[in-house]
Amino acid sequence: MSKKSKKNKVKTESVKPVKKKLKFKYTPLDTKTNIIFLGIFITLAFLLYFQCLPYGYVLDDKIVLSENAFTKKGLAGIPELFSTDSFQGYFGEQKKLVQGGRYRPLSLVTFAIEYQFWGLNPKVSHFVNILIYGFSAFIGFITLRRLFNEKSKKMKAVYSISFMTALLFLVHPIHTEAIANIKGRDEIMAFLFSMLSFLYCLKYYDHRKLAHLILGLVFFFLGIFSKENTITFLAVIPFGILLFRYNKAKRLNIKNPFKPLLKISTTLFACVIGYLIMRYQVMGYLLNENPSTDLMNNPFLGMTGVQKFSTIMYTLFVYLKLSIIPIALTHDYYPYHIPISTLSDIIVILSIILHILLIGIAIFFYKKRPKICFAIGFYFICLSIVSNLVVDVGTFMNERFIFTASLGLCLLIVLLIKRLSAFINKDNLTWIPLAILMPVIFLYSFKTLDRVPAWENELSLNQAAIKVSKNSARSNSFMATALFNHYKTTTSREEKNKLLAEAKPYADRAVEIYPMYLNGYIMKTGIAAEQFKYDRDLDKLLATFKSAIRYRPDVDYITQYMKYLNGKSQYEDQLINFYLDVGDNLLFTQLRNDSWAVHYLLLALEVRPSDPRVKAALVKVYTAMGRPKDAVKYK
Repeated sequence: MSKKSKKNKVKTESVKPVKKKLKFKYTPLDTKTNIIFLGIFITLAFLLYFQCLPYGYVLDDKIVLSENAFTKKGLAGIPELFSTDSFQGYFGEQKKLVQGGRYRPLSLVTFAIEYQFWGLNPKVSHFVNILIYGFSAFIGFITLRRLFNEKSKKMKAVYSISFMTALLFLVHPIHTEAIANIKGRDEIMAFLFSMLSFLYCLKYYDHRKLAHLILGLVFFFLGIFSKENTITFLAVIPFGILLFRYNKAKRLNIKNPFKPLLKISTTLFACVIGYLIMRYQVMGYLLNENPSTDLMNNPFLGMTGVQKFSTIMYTLFVYLKLSIIPIALTHDYYPYHIPISTLSDIIVILSIILHILLIGIAIFFYKKRPKICFAIGFYFICLSIVSNLVVDVGTFMNERFIFTASLGLCLLIVLLIKRLSAFINKDNLTWIPLAILMPVIFLYSFKTLDRVPAWENELSLNQAAIKVSKNSARSNSFMATALFNHYKTTTSREEKNKLLAEAKPYADRAVEIYPMYLNGYIMKTGIAAEQFKYDRDLDKLLATFKSAIRYRPDVDYITQYMKYLNGKSQYEDQLINFYLDVGDNLLFTQLRNDSWAVHYLLLALEVRPSDPRVKAALVKVYTAMGRPKDAVKYK
């Protein structure tokens, strides 16, 4: 090699970039400032939700607390909460009501602790929910601040993207279900521990301290035992680190930027595998092989694949709409408040376009504007597990399902406002974006304050829901139930009649929407029986019973009430005619439901054991069933 070539080689080697060690500078807020911000979030949480402190138990609160046998054992029930399905303490046995079942022991453990020290005290439960919510918003602020590596010091952090995002998240009305409904604690805890896990995984990537990775793993476990949604952070955490740490590390030529990301990802993955193994040991399965045949636990029952996909896209549009314009809120999105949709429906088409557009924006801004990419990615990843695209969640949608995912859209709104302020903020004033955001904050806060009273009790909740969920069979049935329960506690005869008259159309509407709805028929027949006490119109009562038997002969209330009527001799002829009509004519001749035909014909023999028409009908039905030994008894 010539001297000139050697000289050039030395020169080239001398300018070769030297890889730096991994080190990201981040200036956290001082302790005093953190305490002030924590106080702000918790205070705002209580200002928004103070109304629900005296409220009682509603909806699924009885499943997780007020009527859960394991929770009500206090500390002694904790082993059973960890070793059984989360519904088992209520039902007394494991029931495969929804795909995958429910295994969320940690939130139930907090209820067991409350019960140990305060008994059934909903005030304590509501207080804890609000407290955790305020703390969760604070952790969201701290986590985003570190993720974005924000430099603002002390109280100037109020103008930061992270603070404005967390503030918008805190006041968002779509969260009222998760906070005001005690059962919603699983959502809050899952969000809190997921964000804490994210925070400590970030710290590990920044400093490579094993203690941070261990804490990240611990918080991930706590989150996943609070609710399965934490599994989505298996993707969220690496995604955030990839955007805001790994890509920057590559640009700065930092040494081994992928190694800590790989450690974090594999550790979290191992955690998920461990959880799934434990879950399988407890539940005996991961996903139900046989889907539920109850429409209220399997809303896509009877739909084609195209209809199911279209209906899911419809719900995804509703999620987007409510995340930005949170009006017409309800706790009931059961069949058929969300209509069965097709690909030709305008909302479905619009939804598909919007979601493709959002995905395209996220990809386009992957490197140019990683915050936009992260906001959209966070929303989609967190929503995926409850979207019905991955697993069937047992209902079309629920507002509490979007609790965690909404942080992504809150961030997107703040980023858009930040972008808008750049056009009008010629002097680069830091307070302008917050000033633009404040009207949204006030409107969201007002809507939250307006929505919270709906959760006071079953009646107020259903009165609010029926205004929005008019086409939900469940909402109509629950409204009838709430009015009926109010009827039972009212002493005024005039008021009682009024409540029954008010409840009847809701029960009728419930079974009109879903003709096989058992709960709807229970209410319909129960209301009819109570009206019979006042008008003594047996023909009207029996006509209602017959309409129910056509679809649901298994309504146990009908059987029990008919046995009561069998003891009234003055109704003997009417009852015999009724039993022959439903047993022989309706169930046997028209519907070929032989077993239930026998059931009602045998009830007829309780009224008149020797009636020849009833015996002849039984002979006919038993013969058709291929049971001659039973038929011969009535010849």
